[in-house]
Amino acid sequence: MQNLHNLKLIQQIIAAFLISLLLAWGVVHISSLTNHFLILAAVVLSLIILPILIFIAWKLWERFGLNRLLLYAFIVSSFIGPGLISLKVGPISLFPYRLFLPVALFIFLRSWLKSKNMSLYSKEPVKPVLIFLLTWIAYAILSLLWVQSLSDGVKDIFFLISGIFFIFLFTILFDKKQDYLALLYTWVLVMGFMVAIGYWNYLTKQQLPVSRLSNMGAYVQHRPTAVFANENDYASYLALSFFFAFAVFHRYKPGVLRIKPLFIRLVAGFLVVSAIFQIYVSESRANLLSLFLGLVFWFLFFTKLKEKRYLVILGLIGFTGAYIFLNDLMNGILQKVGSQIVSAFTSSDNAVASTDIRINLLKNAFMFIADSFGMGIGAGNIEYYMKNFAVLPTDEIVNIHNWWAEIFVHYGIIIFIGYLLLYLWMIVSLFRLYQNSEHWFDRMTTQALSTSLVAFSLASISPSSFMTLNYSWILVAFAIGYINLRYKNKGKMKELNNNE
Repeated sequence: MQNLHNLKLIQQIIAAFLISLLLAWGVVHISSLTNHFLILAAVVLSLIILPILIFIAWKLWERFGLNRLLLYAFIVSSFIGPGLISLKVGPISLFPYRLFLPVALFIFLRSWLKSKNMSLYSKEPVKPVLIFLLTWIAYAILSLLWVQSLSDGVKDIFFLISGIFFIFLFTILFDKKQDYLALLYTWVLVMGFMVAIGYWNYLTKQQLPVSRLSNMGAYVQHRPTAVFANENDYASYLALSFFFAFAVFHRYKPGVLRIKPLFIRLVAGFLVVSAIFQIYVSESRANLLSLFLGLVFWFLFFTKLKEKRYLVILGLIGFTGAYIFLNDLMNGILQKVGSQIVSAFTSSDNAVASTDIRINLLKNAFMFIADSFGMGIGAGNIEYYMKNFAVLPTDEIVNIHNWWAEIFVHYGIIIFIGYLLLYLWMIVSLFRLYQNSEHWFDRMTTQALSTSLVAFSLASISPSSFMTLNYSWILVAFAIGYINLRYKNKGKMKELNNNE
């Protein structure tokens, strides 16, 4: 009975995912065609497909309920963002995520109001975390009193509230283990979709319109960007997603999807190898390091002594064999990876090296925070300050390219310390839950989340800003919501034992 329920859950996720993608793809391609015959053919095809999609959605609505279907569609759309579809309506860009956001907010508020608990946090084990997040929003709004650019501040607060909304949504509405099973499979499913687009980028040297590389020279067209604006955003997504696929590869056992473990592990292994390859060709140095850091953490804390011995032996044999039989290829790869990593810490001979620019960005940021007496310059104002008040040259680059420094300089030392403690608490809590896990799914989930969060420490310094990247907020929401569920269940068990 449990397996049948899980199978229906997977069907629901896949259907919501496919419906979202097909609708987005259809709108984009019909609107971009110029040949009248092709437009007519696309319209006819859409008129055939649309009733089928409506019928499928109606059946799923009857079986699973509209709310869950819309929530999963919202989560899928939040990963994809404006990559597949974006329509201009005056000064506003509309895409599926922005359309689903008010729907998800309505579902959240209605569920909250229908419940007897009118407090957002009073019965939740992660109450201190939710209070801190509300404090962060309040402080961000307060900082509008001293910001230099009000419009940038308001925009940043919108993204902040949107990101924190994921955490409240997961914590309040996702209160069953099946919800987190669905979220994990959703993440891996979306990863497969992203990897497919990444290979399309690499093999055809074509990019989606949202990518900055679409208008650049052929020498960078091979870098995969999938549905993101640039290769660094995509590489960071892959670095975090890598550990979800890796956990499935390591921990999956039969009984949930009624599929043999060998097939699941082959698919997960393909995604793992693809993530490494696409990060490598994207030349994202920080994300190569984040992969290494996460794997070291996994090796130290999520493998038994016997596994460690086998891994060391197999690693030495594999590396030696590859170096003997594929010497030229291995030398080329090692030199390229080595040069990328070394260049992350040293300057080149260019007049204004990339690393020098990043160092100057950080130095300027620390000057700004010092001038603000540790209170922060205010929400979203780092670009304005870099453009108008920078002391050290940044070659007209105004975004700080460092999520940790961005929080520090925008919101000051108190919010930064609170966020840092939250980050460390998540990793420690997940590891403790892993140690107390009896079911393979719990071990798989805690491993995926904790290793991904460790990789997050370096992956977050690659994109220009992590504030607008929904997958970073979904990762944190997934971790906090799952910790909350496990702690809540643990509390119920204690209460039950005390009553007995």
